Amino acid sequence: MQIKINNKIYDCEKGETVLHVCERNGIRIPTLCSHSDLLPSEGVCRLCLVKAGKDKHLTTSCQLIVSEGLEVVTEDSDIEKARRINLELLWADHAGKCLDCDKNGNCELQNLAKEYKIDVYDFVPEVDKFEKEQQLRALKSSLKGRVVDDGNPSIFRDNQYCIGCRRCINVCKNIQNIEEYSMSGRSINTNVGTAFNEPMDCILCGQCANVCPTASIMEKNEVDKLEKLLEDKTKIKVFQVAPSVRFTLGEEFGLEPGNFVEGKIPTALRKLGADMVFDTTFSADLTILEEANELIGRVSKLLAGDKDVKFPMFTSCCPSWVLYVEKFWPEYKEHLSSAKSPQQMLGAIIKTYYPDKKKMNRKDITSISVMPCTSKKFEAQREEMSRDGLQDVDLVITTRELGKFLRKKKIDFLRLENQEFDQTLGTYSGAGIIFGSTGGVMEAALRTAYETLTCDSLPSLDFKEVRGEKGLKVAEITIPKGSCNTNELKIKVAVAHEIRNAKKILEMMNRGECDYHFVEIMACPSGCLGGGGQPIPTNAEIRRKRREAIYEKDSKLPIRKSHKNPAVKHLYEDFLGSPGGEKSEKYLHTKYVDRKRR
Repeated sequence: MQIKINNKIYDCEKGETVLHVCERNGIRIPTLCSHSDLLPSEGVCRLCLVKAGKDKHLTTSCQLIVSEGLEVVTEDSDIEKARRINLELLWADHAGKCLDCDKNGNCELQNLAKEYKIDVYDFVPEVDKFEKEQQLRALKSSLKGRVVDDGNPSIFRDNQYCIGCRRCINVCKNIQNIEEYSMSGRSINTNVGTAFNEPMDCILCGQCANVCPTASIMEKNEVDKLEKLLEDKTKIKVFQVAPSVRFTLGEEFGLEPGNFVEGKIPTALRKLGADMVFDTTFSADLTILEEANELIGRVSKLLAGDKDVKFPMFTSCCPSWVLYVEKFWPEYKEHLSSAKSPQQMLGAIIKTYYPDKKKMNRKDITSISVMPCTSKKFEAQREEMSRDGLQDVDLVITTRELGKFLRKKKIDFLRLENQEFDQTLGTYSGAGIIFGSTGGVMEAALRTAYETLTCDSLPSLDFKEVRGEKGLKVAEITIPKGSCNTNELKIKVAVAHEIRNAKKILEMMNRGECDYHFVEIMACPSGCLGGGGQPIPTNAEIRRKRREAIYEKDSKLPIRKSHKNPAVKHLYEDFLGSPGGEKSEKYLHTKYVDRKRR
């Protein structure tokens, strides 16, 4: 099928919208309600107007379905005027709120207002600038109907910035199947929010914050808390940094997605006041040894005739996925691996093994992690993630928050020299680095499980059948006869990202149709690479570039298997004993809670 856009012919597929065809061909059309990750929008922002058909009537391109011979105009004076009027209507409710906004400078509405030359003070009474700012602050604090939701550790919501685009509703309902947000009210009182404006009670994945075009929904900003912790001279500040952050943090400073900035991160954190900087990729390797050992143990029980063993075994490193099971499917919480996430494993080691080796008081240590994930903030505060009244991780900041803090401190990130992580807990393998991508945990675990079961080297380290962007991937992995196993073993595995795909597996279990042994679930698109705390904007193309960079790095590392990591081996020899052993169970494993919602 072909249509004509601005007097040029373009190929298109049946069912596509004109907006999608334009985006695919590099024809820019402004929009605030449409997003490439989401289903077609409802056309509520009215900014994507084009002229279509023989009579050249104005219509929203996000809802206009292509038809053979359709003619479209995307730019002329009438379209420009209509878009500007609609943008002014949105800006009228927003005028002046940029002054104290955390998203000032990275806001889609603000950017469009600048593009269409709408002055920041338009629609504000004409007084001098100082009085104007005073008025705006007073107005901001007395807004009728304003709802501020600060009732959870991860996400902050303030509806004074909401423009009613409904992206949050779309992503929460159609991608995550949670339906935390909905429309309420009538006419000018129509608004987006939770039921009865109750505090959010969801899985805290932060995908709503990733697609929100303004500052209505954001990660809980704890930059001020970080600054206070760093100023405390009585504490030893120990940081850890997640695998995916080194492939995304550069975007906060203008680099293309996928740029590898690992060496600059320890330098930056030390400039901020870090005493030690460890690598969560190290504990990703640690997680694999514990998780693979648990999988082998469950498989062995099954082969021995134990009918009570829980299959499939689910990965447990994604806190939003764990919350989803606890809140919506608690009857399946025993299927979750008892292994803690890499963040919490390293947090436990930082507060136990490390101070004992260094002759420190663990109460003097402040443990801070840099994560791609908003839900990690909640995970760090779980009661199970503490001992003797001390949390294993004291503060979690997202990739975006670290970017903000570095800019606040005037640190020129791109000009920093490269330094290494502290090697006590810093060496990692390729298996640890691919944790950042969907399918990475599965692939890393299979590398270790194969060699542990066979006592032989794996012929190929790349399990490509579990890679890629498909929402649900399944495979059957053959473990052949080896030096220490006499029978061939077939392990059925599945990999899912986005909760809508995880839900399919849980529904299969409900029907008694699920025969998988091991399942990796990540709540966010592409896994941690698309986490709720990663740089904005995000879309499939950006995540693809991040993912390719991760696998390229893995392919070039000298060590690509978690069980071959010498630092992990040393930790077991010096402290933990063995995977699944007494100390490992004490420090590296956890239990789950029934949080079922009414």
